Amino acid sequence: MTVEPALADLRLALRLLARAPAFSLASVLVMALGIGANSAIFTALDQTVIRPLPYDDPSRLAMLWEDFSAFGVAKQRVSPGTFVDWRRLNHTFEALAAYGGAAETLTGGGAPQEALGVRVTANLIPLLGVRPLVGRTFAEGEEGLRSGAPVILGYRLWQGRYGGDPGVVGRVIQMNGESHQVIGVMPARFAFPDRDTDFWLPLGLSPEMLAHRNSHFLKVVGRLARGRDPAEAQADMTAVASQLARAFPATNARIGITVVPLKDEMVGDTRTAFTILIAAAACVLLIACANVAHLALARSATRQADFAVRLAVGASPLRILSAMLTESLLLSGGGAAVGLVAAHWTLAALQRMVPSAMAGFVALHLDGRTLAFTAAITIASATLFGLIPGFQASRAVWHDPRTTIGRVRRRSQQALIVGEVAIAFVLVVGAGLLIQTLWRLRAVNPGFRSDGILTAHVSVPLPKYENSDRRSRFYVDALHRIAAIPGVTLAGATSDLPYTSRGNTMSIVIDGQPAASGVGQDVLFRLVSAEYLQTIGARLVEGRFLDAGDRADSTPVVVINQAMARQYWSGEPALGHRIDTGTGDGAPRWMTVVGVVADLRERGLDLGSKAAVYVPFAQTAISFFQPSELAVRTAVEPLSIAREVQEAVWSVDPEQPVSNLRTMDAIVDGELANRTQVLELLGTFAGLALVLAAFGVYAVLSFLVSQRTREIGLRLALGARRQDIMRGMLGDVGLLTGVGLLAGTAAGIAATRLLSSLLYGVTPLDVSTFASMGLLLAAVTLLASYLPTRRAAMTDPVVALRAD
Repeated sequence: MTVEPALADLRLALRLLARAPAFSLASVLVMALGIGANSAIFTALDQTVIRPLPYDDPSRLAMLWEDFSAFGVAKQRVSPGTFVDWRRLNHTFEALAAYGGAAETLTGGGAPQEALGVRVTANLIPLLGVRPLVGRTFAEGEEGLRSGAPVILGYRLWQGRYGGDPGVVGRVIQMNGESHQVIGVMPARFAFPDRDTDFWLPLGLSPEMLAHRNSHFLKVVGRLARGRDPAEAQADMTAVASQLARAFPATNARIGITVVPLKDEMVGDTRTAFTILIAAAACVLLIACANVAHLALARSATRQADFAVRLAVGASPLRILSAMLTESLLLSGGGAAVGLVAAHWTLAALQRMVPSAMAGFVALHLDGRTLAFTAAITIASATLFGLIPGFQASRAVWHDPRTTIGRVRRRSQQALIVGEVAIAFVLVVGAGLLIQTLWRLRAVNPGFRSDGILTAHVSVPLPKYENSDRRSRFYVDALHRIAAIPGVTLAGATSDLPYTSRGNTMSIVIDGQPAASGVGQDVLFRLVSAEYLQTIGARLVEGRFLDAGDRADSTPVVVINQAMARQYWSGEPALGHRIDTGTGDGAPRWMTVVGVVADLRERGLDLGSKAAVYVPFAQTAISFFQPSELAVRTAVEPLSIAREVQEAVWSVDPEQPVSNLRTMDAIVDGELANRTQVLELLGTFAGLALVLAAFGVYAVLSFLVSQRTREIGLRLALGARRQDIMRGMLGDVGLLTGVGLLAGTAAGIAATRLLSSLLYGVTPLDVSTFASMGLLLAAVTLLASYLPTRRAAMTDPVVALRAD
C-alpha cells in the first residue's frame, strides 16, 4: 500500500473514532490495562532475569555449597578448612573465592555508625571482573590479615559518611576501634553480595577457624576455566567431595558439593514468580483484545451501510480490511500510551520483588527494550482484535451482510466469550491456589509467638570485645537495662532470629555415641542469652530453660529441640545427656542437656524441623560467632519503645550502634513476602480478568438483544412467556460458560504446574480450588448476563414490532 492511501485511512479512522467517543474511550482503557500490565512485568523480567549480571563474562561464574542433603539441608555454607581444600583439589575452576558477613562500628569523623559488609579473600573482586572507582583492590599478601587490615568502601558509604571525597583513599579510619587504611572505593552499581554491603575487608582466616571444619559460615563463588561448563564443574567437585570424605570422615562423610550458576543463585524463585506474572499479564491482554473485538463487532453491525457504499464506489475488500486495522492500531496505540504511564507507576511495587542480591544494581525503569516490547505487543494486539471485524466487513462484497456476516459475527462473539471464560478461569484458579497456600502457611505453628516483639541488631566490635567475659558482661548489662524499660516484660539475645538464616550449623559430638557419625550430627547452632527462648514464646517440653545462673564458671549446659531429642535419643529422655558443641578453647567442652523445647520452624515456615541446640553465650570461648540480635517482648506497641531500647544499649556503651529495629511480625511477613507479592499481582490480574470477562458477556448480550428486538417482540406477541425468553438466553450463556470452563480446566491443569515451587499444603491440581473457582466464574458470567436478558424479557411487543 502506498503512503497516500495509508494516510487517507488514518484520517478516516481518526474521524470515525472521534464520532464514537464512548467506544474509543472504552477500547483505549481496556487495552491500557492489558498493555500496561505486560510492559511492567516484562520490564521486571528483563532487567532481573533475562539480562546478564554486570560482571565480567558472568556465564562463567558459579556459587558452590556443601551439600547436606543427607541431613536435610541441600545447600550449606562452607567451613574454612573445606574451602581451602576445594581451592587446592579442583580442576575446573580458574579461581575460587570466599566471603562471610561482617558488621563494623565506624567511629571518628561523625557519630558512631554500624556498617554491614563482608570479609573476602583477596581474589574475590578481581574474580568478578569489577574495577574500583577509585584506588585498588586487595593484594594477595593482604588476604590473611584481620587486625589492622586495609578496607575497600562501598559507594553508598563513601558518599554518605565521607562526602564522596576521592581523597579518602589512603586515609586511616576507625572500625571496631582498630585502624584500617582505605585502599579503594567501588562503583555505585557494585554491591556484592547484596545491596546492604558497605565495605570489604580481608577474610583473615586464622588457624582457629581453619581447625574448625565443623563450623560452616563461608559462601564460595568461583570462575570456571575457559571451555568448562557447570556440568563438568559439578562432576569435578563431586570427585573432590569424595576425596575429602575419605580424608576427613568425622566432618566430611556423606557431604557433597553443589555447583549453581551465579545468576540462578541470585535470581532464585524470582524467575518462577516473574514467569507466572508475565503469563498472567498475557492472559489479561488476550481478554482485553477479546473485549475490544466484541465492541468492534457490535460497532461494525451499525456500519454495514457505510461498507456497502464504499464497496459500491470501488473499494476493494483488502482496502476495507486495511481501514479497519488502522482503526485498531490507533486504539491499541492509545492504550499503549496510557498503559506505559501505568507501567511506570507499577514499577515501584515490582521493585520489591527484585532479589536482595540484585537490588544494588537493578533499579527497574522503562527503557528502549521495554518500548520495543510494548510496540510489538501493541501491533500484535491491534491485529488480533482488529482482524475479525475487519475480515467480516471485507466479506460484504461477496455475501449478504444481513445473513452470512450476522452468523459469522455471532459465532465469533460466542468463540470470544468461551476464550475469555477459559483464560479467566486459569487466572482465578492460580490465585485460589496461592490464597490457600498463604492460609495454610499462616496456620502453621512456628513454635514461637511473633506478636509484641521488637528486634534489633547489636553486633559488638572485635577486638574491643574479644574477651568473652567482657562480651558477656555487655550483653548481660544491656539486657538488664532493657528489661527495666516500662512496658518491657522480657528481653533476650541470640545469634540468629527466626527466618533470618537457613543455615549457621555446627557439627557436634554426642557423649556415648560413635564419633563416626561425624557430620551426621550437624545441628542448627544458636548462641542465646538467658530468657531468649521465653521471650519469643518457645514452649518447654522437658526440663528447664536457660537462666541467669548459667555463667562461665558454672556447669556448661544446653537446651535442645524435640527434633534433636528424637534423632539422637529416640525412646529415652534426652535430659542429662552430654554433647560437645565445639565452642570450647580447643579442648572438648561437654554441655549437659537441661531442657527440651518444641521445634521452632526458624529456617522457614515451609521447611521441616532440624535438630537445633541453644547454647548460653556466656559459656562459650569462641569469638568468631556471637550474639548479634536482640528480642524484646513488650506489653505496648513494640516500635513505641525503640528509642528507649537504643538508649539502654548506649548507656552501657555509647559507641555501640543499634540498627535494623523492626517487629518480629515484620520478619514473619518478610518470610511470606515472595508469595504475598505474587498473590497480590496475580490476584489483581485475576480480578481484572473476571471484570473484563463479565464486561464481555454483558456487551455481547446487550448487542444481541438490540439485534433481536423484533424477533423477541414477535415471539412475545405470539404467546411466548417472558421467563422462557430469559431462560433461553441464560441457557445460551450457561452453555458458553460451561464450554469455557472445560477449556480452562484443560489449560489450568498444565498452567498451574508453574506454581508448584510457590505452593505449600496444596497441590497444583487441587480439586476443591478448581471447583470453587469454576462456581465463582459461572456466577459472575451469569450475573453479567442478567440485566441484558431481563431487558430482553421486558421488551414491549408493540414497540418492538414497530421498530425498523
